[in-house]
Amino acid sequence: MRTKAGVSDNKINWSIIQQHQKTRVADSNHLNPTERKQLLEVLRLLLMENESELLNALYKDLGKSLEEAYASELAVLLQEIDFMKRRLNNWQRPKHKRHIKLGSMSKTTVEHHPYGSILVISPWNYPLQLALMPVIGALAAGNSCFIKPSEFAPETAKLLANLIGAYFSPDVLMVVNGDAAVATELLELPWDFIFFTGSKKVGTIVHRAAAKKQIPVVLELGGKNPCIVDETNLTRAVVQRIVWGKFLNAGQSCIAPDTVYVHQTIYPQFLQMAVEQIKQFYGLHPLEEETIGRMAHEKQFEKIVDFLKQGSIYYGGKTDATKKRIEPTVLTDITARSSILYEEIFGPILPVIPYTNLSKLVNELKRMDDPLVTYIFSKNKRNIGYIKTKLRSGAFSLNQVILHAISSDSSFGGVGASGFGRYHGSASLATFSYERTIYTHLLPFNIQKQYPPYQSNDLNLLRKWRRWLF
Repeated sequence: MRTKAGVSDNKINWSIIQQHQKTRVADSNHLNPTERKQLLEVLRLLLMENESELLNALYKDLGKSLEEAYASELAVLLQEIDFMKRRLNNWQRPKHKRHIKLGSMSKTTVEHHPYGSILVISPWNYPLQLALMPVIGALAAGNSCFIKPSEFAPETAKLLANLIGAYFSPDVLMVVNGDAAVATELLELPWDFIFFTGSKKVGTIVHRAAAKKQIPVVLELGGKNPCIVDETNLTRAVVQRIVWGKFLNAGQSCIAPDTVYVHQTIYPQFLQMAVEQIKQFYGLHPLEEETIGRMAHEKQFEKIVDFLKQGSIYYGGKTDATKKRIEPTVLTDITARSSILYEEIFGPILPVIPYTNLSKLVNELKRMDDPLVTYIFSKNKRNIGYIKTKLRSGAFSLNQVILHAISSDSSFGGVGASGFGRYHGSASLATFSYERTIYTHLLPFNIQKQYPPYQSNDLNLLRKWRRWLF
């Protein structure tokens, strides 16, 4: 419903709540972390007291098994809350420095201040984790938040709105559900900060909306994360890690190994071992099992089905349109112009491509957009160093997949087309606050030479004494 001026009633209500959030942040004691810890504890209780309902919602939306849903959604959030509560006091403490120079003495203090009211727009692939992970950092830094979950994970979004409403006051946390039109209206409000996770297309829209109002923004986007396996490191453990990382959450992970490039000499063995591992993980008839998830919505299902046609199905390939499920699939013989080589897959398809010359492969990958992460499995120090130096990405992971992104000790974020800005752990505290410098001049008298009019020899004196003056 809209008013006579053409502004929706919802937008008016959101604007009022947003102003309450800004007032709450402005009136709080920025340097006292006690209230922030209390809010983090409330969020921890929300997760723990409603674990069953949350896991059930994730199953309804994405078909996630209880174990996978807990490990990839709830556990990482609880770990992040614990980390923040341990580190917050030390991080929030103002940092003091004294400066003594020729003719001057001063003290600077750097304080961390919250921005205010923050909009978090989250995606459907990890609808709980990616909605609340930025919120943990924002609350720890002293802010209030609106959360706009994805409409393509409706059960989780509805439950999240109910739980947040029961555990938090709207001037601290508020959930707004709806489609793209709702997101568009939210973007018109004067936020102090916007945090977006999702596609490059929507990320561009968010970035433009923020730029119009000079709102700081973090974009966590996707990318085609290359996974290179050279001839020095083909083991069962290596294949296990890659298969697990690829098909976790039915392949709908922005940090999944997108395409695997395997040295020609071990290519047949890798394919055979990958198939064996898929069978061990998911059984001979995975569409009949509850161990794999499903595509979040019809459009995503159709996109992945189309990708199946762009190469030879080495293993898997069966689909169930009714349940939106696709078997874990190994794809080979992909032609150079296939879109699957340039578009993020975001589904349970593992393209495996042989290579013979590492330098040539790296040059081909350099022509693609920067990914969130580059994976390499190798024991060759020269190969490792070469790839790490030549390929740009938000992260570089050696001999493992996924795990770099779940530790609060490691910041997470992209570069270039995969996004900008970082969060998790201390990086979240830095992202969701701004530094304020307090400068105090300690000398009671002026140095007259710093003021005009300047004399003919003053420039030479400045050159001579620069190191002791500045």
